[in-house]
Amino acid sequence: MKKSDIKILLVLAGVIAVALSIFLYARPKKEEIDSLNAQTAQLTAQYNDLQSKVDKEDEIKAETEQYNKDFEDVLKDYPADLNQESTVMFLKGVEDENEFSHENVTLPTDTEYYVLGSGAVSGDASVSTEPAVATYASASSESDDQYIVIKDAYEVDYKGTYEGLKSYLAYIADYKYRMTISEIEINYEADAEDPTKVINGNLVLNGYAISGPDRTPDEPNVNVPEGKKNIFADGNTATSSSKASTSYDADGAAEIITNHDLVVLLENAGNDTNSGIIVAASEADSSSYVTSSENAVSDLNVDVYEKDGKNYVSYAIGSNKFEKEVTSNDVKVYVKSSARVNADDTNGVNVKLTNSTTLPVYFKVVDDDASNPRFVLGETSGGVKVY
Repeated sequence: MKKSDIKILLVLAGVIAVALSIFLYARPKKEEIDSLNAQTAQLTAQYNDLQSKVDKEDEIKAETEQYNKDFEDVLKDYPADLNQESTVMFLKGVEDENEFSHENVTLPTDTEYYVLGSGAVSGDASVSTEPAVATYASASSESDDQYIVIKDAYEVDYKGTYEGLKSYLAYIADYKYRMTISEIEINYEADAEDPTKVINGNLVLNGYAISGPDRTPDEPNVNVPEGKKNIFADGNTATSSSKASTSYDADGAAEIITNHDLVVLLENAGNDTNSGIIVAASEADSSSYVTSSENAVSDLNVDVYEKDGKNYVSYAIGSNKFEKEVTSNDVKVYVKSSARVNADDTNGVNVKLTNSTTLPVYFKVVDDDASNPRFVLGETSGGVKVY
């Protein structure tokens, strides 16, 4: 090989070596430098943003203080919860102040409306124009610092004068806590002496509450004479603070036969199949049975009460007692009795009902002995009606 060819090969080898060094080393370094330059630009922008906030520290603090003050002012328009006692006394206060009466009121369970600062509630498109929320349970599990907005919609059947209705609406508008009326129906009372002055109808009254850190629920101010059967009116009709008694009047409470919270079975004490008296949360659940085989009248104590924010009913014959939670808006008791076999058949129950809640209690009695009933409703307190 000629010397000139060798020189050419050496030159080519040098060029290739330089090219490889650029490809294998210099190019990756350039990409790294470009990445560092991009990060530098990003960090510089963040620094400039933070520096601008530092320069406006006093202004930001003032804005934050004003925001917190405005937020506290908003919270003052909402209670920390919607307890039934305060609701019932509010409704009573409305009646005391106006020519207006609540014929029936349905007390709903709390609905978690939204969480302040969160997204829309799933499945509730109706709140798209307002801050949205998740459910109370899920929100609470995420943070104890969240403010949960709760909404209750009370279905109200009312009766009063036209002026009374106007005063009622003004009372709602001026009430210390935020309330709205989303639906209203107004009818003239056709049988009244002056139909243009007496009206009736129904409406949906919405109450709101905001629960959250450092929010304390109002202490219910219940001022009702003990043992009064209806805080809204005199008489022995069931309280109107829950599902109305008239809702069962149309068919004599036939619904209670198949849909009830308690069942009382009364038969001849000498029957061959079971105890003469059986009280149960469910006829199919023997673990809930309270029984008596005595051929005599037994004292049956039924208590309806609130515990830990929930409603319960308990029933007892002597020392035998059972308790169950009530999740409906009333307490329904189905009494399935029977005619007496002969003069020696003397068993039955004398019921003492103690109802310290706003829930009405309804008894539906069927097949009882016409001349000597096995079922007797004795001393009562709270709303109660027997069909």
